[in-house]
Amino acid sequence: MFSWAASGHAADVLEPYFKEHCLRCHGEKKQKGDLRLDSLARDFTGGSVTERWFEVVSRIGSGEMPPEDEPQPTAEASGQVMEWLSARIKEGESARMARRAPVAHYRLSREEYSNTVADFLGVQYDTRAPGAFSEDPQWQGFERLGSELSLSPSHVEKYLKAAAEIIDLAFPDKKPFQVKSRVDALYMDWQNAAKRKELDAVGITPRIRTLFWPGHTLSNVRPDGGYRQAAGRYRGRIQLSGLTPAGGRTPHVTLYSKELDRMIFEADVLAPEDKPAVLEFEVFLPAGKWDVAISNAVPGPSNLPHAGRPGGAVFTTLKDPKSREPWQRKVSDDEGNPLYPLLIVDWIDWEGPLESPEDLQKREGLFPADNADPKAVLACLTRFAEGAWRRPVTPEEVRPYMGIVEHELAAKTPLRAAYKTALLGVLASKNFTYLTEGSPGEKRMLLNDWELASRLSYFLWSSAPDAKLRAAAASGALRTGEGMRTEVQRMLADAKTARLAESFPRQWLQLKRVGEFPPDEKLYPDYEAWLEHSMVQESTCYFAEMFRQNLPLREFIDSDWTMLNPRLALHYGIPAPGSADFQRVALKPEQHRGGLLTQAAILSLTSDGTRHRPVHRGIWVSQAILGKTPPPPPPNVSAIQPNPVNEPKATIRQKLDAHKANPNCAACHAKIDPLGLAFDNYDAIGRWRTEEVVLTGKGNNPPVDASGTLPDGRHYADSAEFKKLLAARPEPFAHAFVSKLAVYGLRRAVTLDDEAAIKGIVEKCKGGDYRLRDVLEAFVLSDLFRKR
Repeated sequence: MFSWAASGHAADVLEPYFKEHCLRCHGEKKQKGDLRLDSLARDFTGGSVTERWFEVVSRIGSGEMPPEDEPQPTAEASGQVMEWLSARIKEGESARMARRAPVAHYRLSREEYSNTVADFLGVQYDTRAPGAFSEDPQWQGFERLGSELSLSPSHVEKYLKAAAEIIDLAFPDKKPFQVKSRVDALYMDWQNAAKRKELDAVGITPRIRTLFWPGHTLSNVRPDGGYRQAAGRYRGRIQLSGLTPAGGRTPHVTLYSKELDRMIFEADVLAPEDKPAVLEFEVFLPAGKWDVAISNAVPGPSNLPHAGRPGGAVFTTLKDPKSREPWQRKVSDDEGNPLYPLLIVDWIDWEGPLESPEDLQKREGLFPADNADPKAVLACLTRFAEGAWRRPVTPEEVRPYMGIVEHELAAKTPLRAAYKTALLGVLASKNFTYLTEGSPGEKRMLLNDWELASRLSYFLWSSAPDAKLRAAAASGALRTGEGMRTEVQRMLADAKTARLAESFPRQWLQLKRVGEFPPDEKLYPDYEAWLEHSMVQESTCYFAEMFRQNLPLREFIDSDWTMLNPRLALHYGIPAPGSADFQRVALKPEQHRGGLLTQAAILSLTSDGTRHRPVHRGIWVSQAILGKTPPPPPPNVSAIQPNPVNEPKATIRQKLDAHKANPNCAACHAKIDPLGLAFDNYDAIGRWRTEEVVLTGKGNNPPVDASGTLPDGRHYADSAEFKKLLAARPEPFAHAFVSKLAVYGLRRAVTLDDEAAIKGIVEKCKGGDYRLRDVLEAFVLSDLFRKR
């Protein structure tokens, strides 16, 4: 029985409205989108049920419900229904808020843990190393949600192990052995390394270089100088040249650690043979002996002796005929231009473990002298706990840890070891690994000063508050709009916002999924790891440039520029920039790029490794750009089948048209497909094309049709026109963007109770054209950011 707990005019309007316009698709016999209205509870004090009613209000207001092919209600009737439901939703807000737990706990992600340790103690700890921390679970790409970051017994063991290593790195019992070593070209040339004395005698050693052909790898360029190295941060410097053939790949140097199972450094290299470049990098390495392999990681001819390796001769320069055997493959043409992507390496320097004066300063006052009295030990321990826990601590909180010191001393343990045992407890405490918001037994809705400081610093810096932010919290300055604004502007100008510029777009755009379905090697032979990495970097570097220049949000959708390195430029068929690094490049219309939607990372993560997937692309645009999550597909919908060999070749779009004949699919596909079909000119790895390659079937490959009509009736001819249509109405994207910021910053999913605040932030930024830094500032200065 469908009835409402409403009397008079409300009941007279509501019941007929839903019976006539809604229950055919959302009633007892049919539940499109898994929504059944006749049995949906009329209780607006619960979160999940109220969210469904809020969705109903939104879809009626947007004209999506009822669909065009159903009898249409009058505007007055829809308005009355929305008004009544909205009032009930608002009335239930206090009850919904009251049901929230008085205390919320948010575990630090791996990234945040590592940054916090570095900023607090000046210690680098690699949370992604094998055997370190488990991978963080995700929710719609976000790795920071408290509801997802649970704690298991295995986590506890890893936190204890990490805390012990961090304390030993920060306060070692003896000064670690300092490595300062060089691996030169002759050392890398294993065929001639034993001839050093002979080559020294003729004075040729300083001119010897190592030639790396494509695919050429050499091991044993280890950073330990022949000793067991101490754990810590090491600096590597490599001098080399990189020669690119006309129209070919840029040489790519990689340094790979088998023990860490990852690259510790890689870069494209553009440097003339007579003007080598010096590249510098830093990396955390655990204690032990480590073998590092160096490679020119680009495809090319074999590195067997007849192809590339010098053989018995030592290599000095491409111009020296003695550096090459007469029977070996030519490396340059008659004008001296390289025929292949070549690396020429001179040396690799290693230095570490590194400790800067800034790192040492962070530890001052945190560790007592060996002859310290109990009062001095307690003072150091209190300062350490306040820094680790990001807030003032009470004597009662410190007392158990001081008790550890006293217990160890009573057992004749030296003070240094006893104190480090107490520090282990402080760092392994939930007060360090968790951000806590709220107070037991107290139903407060606003953050206190210290909670607000932590929320702000972990949003902008993915790390703990610095001394200035802690001072602002202690003084109460963060409670005032001006005090908060001063800190926000200071923090936005800090170099640590680079973490936000990398972390937020990676999570918002779900860039971790790039490469989730590895492209078929036979269909896409040019696809490799560095291209995949460059794809992701384009998107994160693009966000960073938007942030630096404070550009309008609509440039995320459509722009006349992007960020490119040589590898990605080659992939796009765009002239390579003059540097090996990512840099801003102006685009021409015929290059078919600009904005996130036509970046290879986005186009590839919405593909399946063999073909593009217009529906997935449409869903991605709906979620990330328009902020709307389409309902799941109905069960038992058949997948698109390969093209039959005895039928004319058909595009995926043509197959989708037949697929949509299913009435259960048509309504949703009418909204989703136009958002994805606009990008049919791009294949599964984001390359531009005018024909769709169909592997089976009769006839020629069919031409691409990337035209479409949006649900609001606006038509586009291709992706360029589609992007301009979206950019012309930036409000929906601004709303979706602020909602994603809120998920990232508040560490929870946003709910309908956040809707009014999000709309307020969007409206506040409208007059300034929704510029990125302005939007970030408006969000952190909003009441929403201050609320639990």
